[in-house]
Amino acid sequence: MAATKESIIRTCEALTHGDEIEAWHDGRLLHRGTVSQTLPTMGMFWIVCSRTGARKLVDVEASEIIRISPLSNPGPERPERTPA
Repeated sequence: MAATKESIIRTCEALTHGDEIEAWHDGRLLHRGTVSQTLPTMGMFWIVCSRTGARKLVDVEASEIIRISPLSNPGPERPERTPA
């Protein structure tokens, strides 16, 4: 996968308040939102869901976490990106 304005997150330490993320599992988009709080010792963080505005707890080990550009549009399938 070639990424332009996104990066795969492996640990909570790589996240900061305000990051825009998508959480994927088995090729499905589970969550998209803004990081509101991290709990690195547990490998979890909270987001504010961009669709509902609800606060959601996300487990880094249970999903593929991708930091995205705030201007990226969500889709039903994970798009392949090509370098600019």
